[in-house]
Amino acid sequence: MHVGYLSYALLIPAAGRGERFGGPVPKALTLLDNRPLIWRALLPFAGDDRLTEVVIATSSDCDAAIKSALVDHPLFGIITTTEGGATRQDSVGKALDRVDSDVDHILVHDAARPLLSRKIVDLVVTALDSHAAAAPGVPVTDTIKRADASGVVTETLPRAELFSVQTPQGIRVRAFRDAHRLARQGNVQCTDDVALIEFFSLGTVLVVPGDPRNLKITHPHELPRALTLLRDE
Repeated sequence: MHVGYLSYALLIPAAGRGERFGGPVPKALTLLDNRPLIWRALLPFAGDDRLTEVVIATSSDCDAAIKSALVDHPLFGIITTTEGGATRQDSVGKALDRVDSDVDHILVHDAARPLLSRKIVDLVVTALDSHAAAAPGVPVTDTIKRADASGVVTETLPRAELFSVQTPQGIRVRAFRDAHRLARQGNVQCTDDVALIEFFSLGTVLVVPGDPRNLKITHPHELPRALTLLRDE
């Protein structure tokens, strides 16, 4: 139990077709050790008394399949679905609009991150006590260079300041609603959820320690690695 902790709603954008992944079924429904990726992505949140509801943004033709895949999930009783949008950000915004409970925070997690740990969830939620938003990140190990359109290097970025950012990303609910309202008004699209907070200067964003195991399945060849990691737990 997390007595005294602030509540949150969990949003799962799962409306994309997963073109890079391919395959006969949507990526979120791809099996990993006989369970869909989205089923495993939700599992670390089960039993968390801070969580009030889960809203999954999906396409109309996959809605029934998503519900069927999750019918035996521990969180099924608090899961609702909604129609996704044209982009990931649009899908998150539509899911945000469907949140019914009076929560303090919003967490957004990728349906294709099946190896998340509860420890990371706790780090993100705790960070929202003192920051408007938070995201788990893993330090970048490669040297990163910026180049112009012709490929000429214009800058080498300081590696010690760079992180590969994961989900779940957490945002205080008022700031997140304001960010999506402003983004719709200004036709602004950002690549992740906390970037909206950065773009509109709605508060500080903290990077908390992520985990290399918390990988996102993007291509089919990543499934065997995920299966190995899963069975090593």
